[in-house]
Amino acid sequence: MTTSQFDELAYLYERSFDVWPYRRDVEQHSVLTALGDVTGLAALDLGCGAGSYTRLLAERGARPVVGIDGAAGMIEHAWRREAEDPTGASFVLQDASEPIAGAFDVVLAVHLLPYADTYDALAAMCASARSALAGPGKRFVTVTINPGFAREPGYYLRYGFDLIAPSAELSDGDPIRLRSEFLGGTIDVTPHHWSRASQEQALLGAGFRQVTWWDPVCSPTADVVHFGDYLRRPPTLVVTATA
Repeated sequence: MTTSQFDELAYLYERSFDVWPYRRDVEQHSVLTALGDVTGLAALDLGCGAGSYTRLLAERGARPVVGIDGAAGMIEHAWRREAEDPTGASFVLQDASEPIAGAFDVVLAVHLLPYADTYDALAAMCASARSALAGPGKRFVTVTINPGFAREPGYYLRYGFDLIAPSAELSDGDPIRLRSEFLGGTIDVTPHHWSRASQEQALLGAGFRQVTWWDPVCSPTADVVHFGDYLRRPPTLVVTATA
């Protein structure tokens, strides 16, 4: 994974929560449901990007809250937003695959694992998450690309983005194109396909004892009908791994 593809995208990533309802009504709702009450928990946002989830953790009562990302542009944006509207979150420029000597109660990683371009990189990200946790029973919550996402061109366009696979059948490490155009800008990045088996292997190999997969859930206040196709063939899944 290279960080250069993310350095200039911080503003768009943050604003996507306002522009595309799926990020707030499905993705964020699913993450918060999986996390549960974080009040008083030490929380790490691994691969925090623009810091949206880091700041959300702080707003919901987690303390301390740290976001780590390897893209300087993302971290600069996150610090700038924190200065404008303080939540108590802090940010560190560090690659998400590097070991972390932490004692966190929960680690969150939204859209991190798919940006591992080799199995070794995937395993290193999982090991980093495990190294950050305080001990047995602590949790890693992550959002990853659903290996069974819809391959039909344009399937997700009504939700604001497109996932473009090079073929209907994908192997581990195959590139996928994620593209979204809004507010006069373009997000065009390259995550990678990883099977459930490979992701579970990487997590268990990192020292996690239990891995659970969850389908995304829609907020009860959202337009459930609008998200019907999204939920039938979700582009992402939530994974919880317990140390």
